[in-house]
Amino acid sequence: MNRRILTASAVAILLVAAVLYLLLRGKPASSKFAQLGPILDQFAAPGMEHADPAQCIECHREATAKWENSHHALANAPLTEADRARLKANAGDLLKERQMHWHAHPDTMVLQEDGLPDQPVVGTIGITPLIQYLHLAPDGRIQTHDVAWDVGKEEWFSVFELEDAGEEPRVPGEWGHWTGQGMNWDANCAYCHMTEYFKNFSPETNTYDRKWNHMAITCAQCRPGSETHLEQIRNGNDQYKEVFTPRQVMEACATCHARRDQLTPDAFVPGDVFEDHFYLTLGDVEGIYHPDGQVIGENYVYGSLTMSKMGHAGVTCMDCHDPHTAEFILPVENNALCQRCHGSGLNDAPKIDPIAHSHHPGDSVGNRCVECHMPSTPFMGRDPRRDHSFSIPDPRLNIELGVPDACSKCHNTQSVEWNLKHAEDWYGPDMNADRRTKARLMQDLWDGKEGSLARLKEAVRKEPNRWWKATFINMFQYTPADQEVFEILTEGLQDEESMVRSAAIRLLGTSNVSPEQKEALLTDPIRGVRISTALTVPGMQDLPPDVEAELLAYMRHTADSPMGSLRLASFHADKGDLEKSRFLARQAIDFEPLNAEAYRLAAIQLHATGDTLGALDMLNRALRLSDDGALVHFNLGLLHAELQDMDKAIFHLNQAILDNPQLEDAWYNLIVLYWQIEQLPTARTKLTEALQALPQSRRLLQLARQMPPDVN
Repeated sequence: MNRRILTASAVAILLVAAVLYLLLRGKPASSKFAQLGPILDQFAAPGMEHADPAQCIECHREATAKWENSHHALANAPLTEADRARLKANAGDLLKERQMHWHAHPDTMVLQEDGLPDQPVVGTIGITPLIQYLHLAPDGRIQTHDVAWDVGKEEWFSVFELEDAGEEPRVPGEWGHWTGQGMNWDANCAYCHMTEYFKNFSPETNTYDRKWNHMAITCAQCRPGSETHLEQIRNGNDQYKEVFTPRQVMEACATCHARRDQLTPDAFVPGDVFEDHFYLTLGDVEGIYHPDGQVIGENYVYGSLTMSKMGHAGVTCMDCHDPHTAEFILPVENNALCQRCHGSGLNDAPKIDPIAHSHHPGDSVGNRCVECHMPSTPFMGRDPRRDHSFSIPDPRLNIELGVPDACSKCHNTQSVEWNLKHAEDWYGPDMNADRRTKARLMQDLWDGKEGSLARLKEAVRKEPNRWWKATFINMFQYTPADQEVFEILTEGLQDEESMVRSAAIRLLGTSNVSPEQKEALLTDPIRGVRISTALTVPGMQDLPPDVEAELLAYMRHTADSPMGSLRLASFHADKGDLEKSRFLARQAIDFEPLNAEAYRLAAIQLHATGDTLGALDMLNRALRLSDDGALVHFNLGLLHAELQDMDKAIFHLNQAILDNPQLEDAWYNLIVLYWQIEQLPTARTKLTEALQALPQSRRLLQLARQMPPDVN
């Protein structure tokens, strides 16, 4: 359980892919776009009959009437005349600042932006509160532009604008620039904006052979077996029945309304188990969640819901939302929706009198349940979305940890201390005790605070919520390992919840389990556990053929990102295909050419294939891009030592320590290197400095015991 390795793994999961396609190619003539016709035809095609909602209207008029103007029905669309008119108008200061404009084309509109190839507009995403436009790139990719249309204000804006701070700048080569893979439609948008979409990515050619069965989200996306149902109806047989449990319905929603890693190539069918196809991003990922579980980064709702008391109690999407409109089933302005359960005791919910509970007048914003327990966070610049963690507003956590609270958000002319006094006068000094305990523990673990390990062990053993339990297990990556941690992780392998089993084996690894435990995990009924286990098998060797096939399918499907490409490169290196491994390692850089960490990890992969000079080149390029070069200097130090260039090795290891005095591996290797080249006095001096920086380091203390004494 090496912290450095585990932390690097966490960083790798967080990295979002970005492709800079051939921007330096010659600018194509504005009237000639070889791939435009097929794409426009595909966007305008009626789709497969079974996925066409027109087939459902006759028998399901009420449902289709609700659906036809919903966000699902209009999630993705070909360019309309209204869109053309808007683009032709070409208004707005933002477009002028960007030196960009759209101009007419016989079949569509074309985007022109100084210094970049012209790109035809082929479709749109969304209807409110914003519309994004899709462009056909010169290499056939479909890109989503960050310049979007604000439907309410009727103006152009950037989805990367920061609240009260203007636009966050993006340049070509960054994942978020509109030409990058972070804005690629196939990789990031299409699965959740289309019906039965298959991206069919080829790592060998770095292309998509995309297919779908209907534009936007139609009935067939959420109701499998449409072909059978239609056939039966035509034959006069209306016996087709579809019965899903509430959890199955919610997990079908979660396929899109969740931040997750996709384990299968677009293979989920409603009724399937979520963890058979996806691995959910949990609260251990700093920057996605606040330490109390409130949302920071976009998690698309499901993760917050699962970690909430509401989710743990069994509340699902359909308890609050109409499945066809996706709107609330009752008003929230008068608390009717929340009072459906909390006014009647339905589903064993505690009864609550809103006015007595809120201490606010009945007609005030402060008396609305959602304003206090589901505050809004703006995403994509201007798209406010409610937090589904159902948090309790707590000014104390705001003061201690910087966690936002709804009291201070609303009463923003008062101090946080003023809000805290009122909150604790009303609800007592021990209010929100469970969340406070969780939040303090999570922050202490991220900060590496002493004493947090014992509290983490207790939290894992007492936590009833499976998602929080899995989160806590993941947090062991921030702590030293001991026998008790080993026992807790081993117990986690037997947990009834698959997410807990996955979290436990990802940290423990198959090298630390018995052959019987390894076999049980590789034959687990849930694919997520099997893949998590396979990823920890040394060299991914001797896997059962079916598990290896699942693992390879997962890796190929997610290889359109830096980390995905590197993961697949590692797989092929372990299988002895060094040429393919090197190709994929280099392709990882093409996905995000301004990402220093991608270069560093690609260098490690190239070195593993024996391409030492290629690795050296990658590390030097990483160093030029890096703002925090400690790990890059460390890797360069090791590589130069291997090449017997001791002066450069010593320089880079010393530089790594200057950049990060807590980097134990750099201290250790530098001291050993001085020892090996018979500079013992310098080695002893560095060891003294190292122990001052890291007095609890077992490796350094062991090194001190092994080093020959100073005979002078």
